[in-house]
Amino acid sequence: MPRNYTLENGKLYQERAEIPVFWSGDVIVAGGGPAGIGSALSSARNGCSTIIIEKHGYVGGMAAFGEGMPLGGAYPGYKKIGGIAEEILDSLRHAGPDSASVRDVKYFSLWFFHDPEYLRYLAGELLQQAGVKIMLHAMVVDVIMEGNTLRGVIIESKSGRQAVLAKATIDCTGDADIVAWAGGPFFTGDEGQKTMAFTLPYVMADVDVPRAWQSLDQDPRLVKATARALRDGLQLHADDKVWVLFNGIRPNTLYANNTRINGFDGSNTEEITLAELEARKRIAVHIAFFRKYVPGFEQAYVSKVGDQIGIRDTRRIRGEATLETADCISFKKRGDSVIRAAGPLDDVSRKKGGEGTESSVRQMQNDKDWYEVPYGALVPQGLDNILVAGRMFSSSHLAQAGTRGMGTMIGFGQVAGLAASIVAKKGIKAREVDVGELRRMLVEQGCDLDGTRSAEDHGDEKMYISGVIYPEND
Repeated sequence: MPRNYTLENGKLYQERAEIPVFWSGDVIVAGGGPAGIGSALSSARNGCSTIIIEKHGYVGGMAAFGEGMPLGGAYPGYKKIGGIAEEILDSLRHAGPDSASVRDVKYFSLWFFHDPEYLRYLAGELLQQAGVKIMLHAMVVDVIMEGNTLRGVIIESKSGRQAVLAKATIDCTGDADIVAWAGGPFFTGDEGQKTMAFTLPYVMADVDVPRAWQSLDQDPRLVKATARALRDGLQLHADDKVWVLFNGIRPNTLYANNTRINGFDGSNTEEITLAELEARKRIAVHIAFFRKYVPGFEQAYVSKVGDQIGIRDTRRIRGEATLETADCISFKKRGDSVIRAAGPLDDVSRKKGGEGTESSVRQMQNDKDWYEVPYGALVPQGLDNILVAGRMFSSSHLAQAGTRGMGTMIGFGQVAGLAASIVAKKGIKAREVDVGELRRMLVEQGCDLDGTRSAEDHGDEKMYISGVIYPEND
């Protein structure tokens, strides 16, 4: 149907438009990444009609399009968080040949590497089996508010503009889009609103892996190789000082996470576009550098680049409770906790031009311990029926950095999905959910809130990371 627009003084005005209601039910999950998958499965399995809305042609988010990016955070203190996260990781591990590899990583406990194609298929199957309505190739573009209550969202796709209505909504956009549009308060970046560097991961194939590691052992920072390249006129970007390479799960491959794109706003589409283009230029330089100057890479080529650049932080909600840096450092335990977490407080460069490019990391003093995240960190202030799951939970910027592993995000999703089902069924506000009841139900549904399930037996192989990533490695 044609829409009537009027252009006045550089602004476009639209006459009253009729927007069809595409779906109406109990719970909306906006975003189909790890947190969205956990949210939708949890909501549906707890008896709520649920829709998940995802802009890509598959679910999985960074775990599906971030080539070589691990599902970390599922084993804080080498203890399983359990629940849906453990279900997905175990299913992936046995999905097929070379489907996954669990690796013991210093400071990070166990990292779960996987073939993203298995994840895309598996996650879609699980959601369908749970009865979740899956809407791909669609984006949430606006919210429908009635006071502090969100009645639904507006989505846009090839089918046009449509309305989706529900009793509760879980914001899994990664950037707190729903909360921001609904008028909820949020933080951005650090105290100076600087956000962490973007990275675009890629896979290098036809690598002579034993020779490559030998080269990297002999020149771990690639200082000598970089000097030779510079003499020949090949200039590497000043921000790309840290080389992060992982063994691939396919033969003769390495995962690479070497780009550091600084100074861009991950909630601004124009800036994300510039960052994407810059990252691909740098990857072309990286592969030329490795092929010519690092033995073992002579025949290497880029077999796959992530479908989308990786964004570490943008908006974080101001919640009913906040995970603080001190909580992480002290391994704080709490009676209102809904998930355990642990990890270095990794503050990847927030500056341009190579200044401070090496990661500034505050290591946790005991890799066998963990801290606990309060339920209120998933509940935005001032909004009645919205929860969040994902990296935009209420936290300090350093606490967020140590807690944003994708395995943890699946766990956040299970919490938010269960809480949203309670909100929808009882007609209460998200802040009114009984945390004691929520904790009891999480335990009944397989979550380990006390750290009683050892994950030591899950380490398949040791992790090797080249270069100097943390100052402590010097």
